[in-house]
Amino acid sequence: MKILIALILIFISPVCFTQTGNSVEKNGGFESISADEIFNNISFFASDSLKGRATGTDENLIAAMFVAQKFYEYGLSPTNNNSKFSRLKKEMVNENLDVKDAGKYDEYLQKFNLKKSSLSDENYFSINEKRGEADVITNYTFGIDFLLQYNGTNNLKVTTPIVFAGYGISDGPDGYDDYKKIDGSIIDVKNKVVVVIDGYPGEEDPGSSFNKTKSAHYLNPRLKSENAIEKGALAVLLISSPLKAEPPISIKYERISVSFEKEYFHLPELKRKGIPIFYISKECASELFDNTNLNFKNAVENLEKSLQPEPVEIKNKTVSFEINFNNALITTQNVAGFLEGSDPELKDEVIVIGAHYDHVGLGEYSAMYPEQKGKIHNGADDNASGTCGLIELAEAYSKERPKRSILFVAFGAEENGILGSKYYAYVQPIIPLAKTVAMINLDMIGRNEPDLLWIGGAFYSDDVKSIVEQANKDIGFELLYNVGLLNFASDQGPFLKKEIPSIFFFAGLHDDYHAPSDNVEKVDTKKIEKVTKLAYLTGRILSDTKTYPKYRALSTEEKTELVKESLARQRKFRGEPEKSIN
Repeated sequence: MKILIALILIFISPVCFTQTGNSVEKNGGFESISADEIFNNISFFASDSLKGRATGTDENLIAAMFVAQKFYEYGLSPTNNNSKFSRLKKEMVNENLDVKDAGKYDEYLQKFNLKKSSLSDENYFSINEKRGEADVITNYTFGIDFLLQYNGTNNLKVTTPIVFAGYGISDGPDGYDDYKKIDGSIIDVKNKVVVVIDGYPGEEDPGSSFNKTKSAHYLNPRLKSENAIEKGALAVLLISSPLKAEPPISIKYERISVSFEKEYFHLPELKRKGIPIFYISKECASELFDNTNLNFKNAVENLEKSLQPEPVEIKNKTVSFEINFNNALITTQNVAGFLEGSDPELKDEVIVIGAHYDHVGLGEYSAMYPEQKGKIHNGADDNASGTCGLIELAEAYSKERPKRSILFVAFGAEENGILGSKYYAYVQPIIPLAKTVAMINLDMIGRNEPDLLWIGGAFYSDDVKSIVEQANKDIGFELLYNVGLLNFASDQGPFLKKEIPSIFFFAGLHDDYHAPSDNVEKVDTKKIEKVTKLAYLTGRILSDTKTYPKYRALSTEEKTELVKESLARQRKFRGEPEKSIN
């Protein structure tokens, strides 16, 4: 799973789904879910022969074909060559992609492209000065004079005017706005470069109104960039205050320097909103303001004293920059199988049940331990466990058809940025999202205590907690809800963004996460069976009840209350001492 760790939780009062003393009816489908089958399938997915199932590899396609074969065996309908989906086939954005033929199982594959990008070594930055009739160009060296952060993929070549905009803040306390001039008008930065100071005014003053509010918010370069984007700027030059002693940019922004070397992935169909951020050395910044209409040090001193911004366009100078990318297309796929519901009225509505089948390959990207790059990362828990749970669910529901229809999706490219589910939710839903009642996701469900399980999605639906707890009456997990931002860190995330109630089953992190040691012998297949049975009963409630969960983003207060309650139960379960949480 794509990890993003944060700690928040909530209290939820059930609205549409009320808990009762009745457990969910079990049937032959429930009883078919087997730890032995799960072990056999995980042993295949997490074998060295699949080399970590990295996106775009032959081994990844073999894993996808295995899932498709199981869907075929269980009688699920393919979605790419079926009369029910003929309209979809005609409209497929990437219908003719050059994905290797998967034989008779090809019709289960939803194919799509990824764009793999990395910044090239050929990136340039210069300051241009007009001296009489002469044009003086000073070129600067990447890694010494400037660093670069940019999540775009298109090459850029720009020469543009410069605007100094203080700390680049437009939502400060007491109406503070670095883009607002003394006369109250907003300075024009459209198609210009904005120079902003790293940090915020009064950073060294404990009594500053900034320090009394959300100071971390004002330290974030990305938020400074977003302010500039809203006003039409082409780039941000981030510079250190001349009033503070700072280390060289290669040390201060070491994280940026390292990230420059990384590859990242995205969907070509989705436009990326972003502009370059240049991290500029003090020497470069000094030369930027020399022989201009702005004394940089005096301007910062005045701003610190008065908290009265004075944005100004820099005269006599422009900047030029060129950014180049190494880009490559990778073809991959989701695997989708459709089971039509049994109820004439409800079968037009669908529940999506998903799990991602890809992993990090040989550790080329997203590996927890860079020194382990080149070793096979088998991903037994992440996420062969969830994929094999998905396969068991497909078999179970095919034995006892639910009232609503179910679409089973093994998502690809999750480790590349949750891209398979983003493609489904944002670009090409197989079933219209308006007909999608809920989404269930299984990711990393095979480790840690046998009776402990985290549930995500409760932050965004009053009903999710009561649905799962009703299903859990005959399963017996200790259910916790303190997953924080992990609500969006797996394939349920794009569905939540589309305001579709989603349930995320997660057994917790461990030391083998994204490591070569995440092997099948460490996975608890009995726990996976138990989680899968809980998911089955949860899906039964969703599919067989005429009412359905409603989406509602809960308040911070509600989330905080559930954090306290879940953490208290987690500590009690683990025999840890109680702690006070304010």
